[in-house]
Amino acid sequence: MSDTAALVPAKGTDYAAALAAPPVSNLRRVGDEMFSWTDADPARGPERPTGALLRHLAGQFAGPGRSVLVAGPHADDLVAALVDGGAKVFWLLRSLGDAQNAAHAHPRATVLAGALVRLDPEQRFDLVLAADGVDRLNSAEGDQMSAGELLDRLAAAVRPDGVLLLAHDNHLGVHHTVRLDPGAREATDAAWYPVDDHDPHRPASSEQLIDRLTAAGLLVDVSYAAFPEPSAPTILVGPGLLGNVDSPLRSRLGTALAQVFAAGFRGRAVLSDPRRLVHRALRAGAENTVAPSWLVIARAPGVSATPTIQGRELLVGDRRGSFTYAVSAAGDGEVRTEVLEPLTAPIEREGLRRIAEPAAPAADGFVLEERVRHLAATADLTELRAELSRYASWLAEQADDGTLTGPVALTGPVALAGLADVFVTPSGPTLLPTRWEPIEPVPLETALVRALWEFAVQLITSAQPHPWPISSSAVDLTATMLGMVGRGISDAQVRAAVELHVQREAAEFELGLAEQQTLRLRLLAVTPGTAPVDVEGFRELTEALWRQRYQASHLLALMEWTETIIQSRDNQLSKMEREIKFYRSKFPGKAMVLAREAYRVVGRDGRKFLRGRRAKRA
Repeated sequence: MSDTAALVPAKGTDYAAALAAPPVSNLRRVGDEMFSWTDADPARGPERPTGALLRHLAGQFAGPGRSVLVAGPHADDLVAALVDGGAKVFWLLRSLGDAQNAAHAHPRATVLAGALVRLDPEQRFDLVLAADGVDRLNSAEGDQMSAGELLDRLAAAVRPDGVLLLAHDNHLGVHHTVRLDPGAREATDAAWYPVDDHDPHRPASSEQLIDRLTAAGLLVDVSYAAFPEPSAPTILVGPGLLGNVDSPLRSRLGTALAQVFAAGFRGRAVLSDPRRLVHRALRAGAENTVAPSWLVIARAPGVSATPTIQGRELLVGDRRGSFTYAVSAAGDGEVRTEVLEPLTAPIEREGLRRIAEPAAPAADGFVLEERVRHLAATADLTELRAELSRYASWLAEQADDGTLTGPVALTGPVALAGLADVFVTPSGPTLLPTRWEPIEPVPLETALVRALWEFAVQLITSAQPHPWPISSSAVDLTATMLGMVGRGISDAQVRAAVELHVQREAAEFELGLAEQQTLRLRLLAVTPGTAPVDVEGFRELTEALWRQRYQASHLLALMEWTETIIQSRDNQLSKMEREIKFYRSKFPGKAMVLAREAYRVVGRDGRKFLRGRRAKRA
């Protein structure tokens, strides 16, 4: 983008009002600030980093009396949490309009308007937070620093015994691999500085990032693989679990990643469902290679000999809110779940209650959904029937008088748990950490039908192989699986199960009434030609189109076959009718019938003879 284009105000930003606002004492212009620009509009560039995990990690190294540099755009609630914790916050923003708005919104923080290159090199901080990476620390109004130089500058801003909390975008990450966003470079405001995939100074792997920070004089203690997006990491995979295919947390990790990618990419057009790629990467132990970003915690050596920062194996947090918990495997093989940041307040939506104490998964076993999907793909009906029967029996054991209700033990969460939320151990099934439980009792049959119906929808919309005909709908597959455990299904049960599923989706994503109705109608009409109802992958849409054409070709073939059968039956009926007339008629009538048949046979055979003679002459 040219310098002239950079002077055009960004869409949706009232800079006239911002510049005309009363002056603030907590705003300092350090140089190279951009006047007609904004990094706060998600329609014109990447979203600002947010999430409970970032708040938790930053809060560990920021407190009363500690100085914090927030480098680049970040969510307001993240900065507000640091200020409320008593830290002395300096927020560096390259946009003057954004800086003025931030100064008004956070009067206790010092807002620095300008580029990182203009920051006083003598000023050091106890914590440097760069959760947005380095891509938005340059300015169009000044010198352009390479990614490596920006990393060096961030490292130099850390005082002895201080900490750098950095998130670095992975260009090989799954979010870039599946992205379907034509014209994005021309549509965003950052087109004046295109991303160069051939920049030799930009770390392209977590190892290169660690080497760069080490060369800059920092000690890298922890490196996390962040999922599902750099701007809102909700899962951090840390040391002890990265690449460790033998870890007892492996199955739990696969289920957790599938859930966060389904939520993070919900309703977005992508090349392919990212869950497939992540699942294959997990089996190969390559999740660090395809992670959307790496979150690194490094410290500057100092005189007080700061102890090494210990990383967690698995951190899970909300995209919004403060709820954060850690899952770890003890030396004795036991899996522990520890709540690090509780819910700020009870959450109840759509008749559901947010769970504040996630269940602790077991160490040895397998996720039921993965097992059932494998058995369906291999058409092992005997084992499939055994697994479904075990699940139905376990679910019935949780019921009290035919209903499932909380908050007694696992009963409440079980009512909303699908096959992906059940972990089968040698001692029997158990529940994995879930997010919601019903406030009112849920009938046992509704919970069972919803779990199997949800699995049937996934089989159909993702084109997973299974032993039943391709023409089966979600209701047909659900009825088949229920029949394997000796249960039937009715229209009322299907609608109740779909309603419970819509209720959970509405609570999770805060859907309005119109969105709920649209989702309800789509779920009730799932057939082999239905596109995915959550992640709109181009590959899955193409597969759905092929299945629709496949069904249409079968219908056309069936119509032709039906017409042939009808014509054959008509001919036979005509022949039988002539025979009946022959046997019922008297001698003159029989003579006429025989003469007519002889004429027909002679005419037919004569035409065949003449065609044969002409063919021989030719």
